Amino acid sequence: MKFAEIVEEIELIVEIGEAGDALDLARRLTREDRVNWAIDVRRTVQRGTLDRDALRAVGKRAAESARPAPVDWNLIDELMAVEATLCASLAADAAMPRTERRERRAQQWNAQQRYERRVREYNEKVDYVNAERGRARNRAQAAAVRAQTCTKCFLVPAASGECGC
Repeated sequence: MKFAEIVEEIELIVEIGEAGDALDLARRLTREDRVNWAIDVRRTVQRGTLDRDALRAVGKRAAESARPAPVDWNLIDELMAVEATLCASLAADAAMPRTERRERRAQQWNAQQRYERRVREYNEKVDYVNAERGRARNRAQAAAVRAQTCTKCFLVPAASGECGC
């Protein structure tokens, strides 16, 4: 069932339909996996009476969702410009002699390897700093626990201040 058909049927039910017609529409929408719309239509029927205003609101929402999304022509122009640039780049690459193309690809590969090495070194530095921060936090926590621990029995004293020794 298309949205136009849903909207048309809702309008018919609002004008001359009954609660049973709305329930029937909700069942058909459920069978067609339009469960959210079926729930909205079903909620317009309470105790055998049809709330026409609520059903009219559901019809308006269905009509709004059936409208096509507006086209952003600037985005299409930008995509066409990207396509033209890519085509020009591919044409220039195809016109380039094989040796130059290989040399350029080797340069690009080397540049990519340098970039990846810099990223790897940066990540190693970040991991080292984070590990040091974690070690410092662990040392501080260990010192706090050590300060509270009895050196004879190595138990943390109870709230009363007495330990097990």
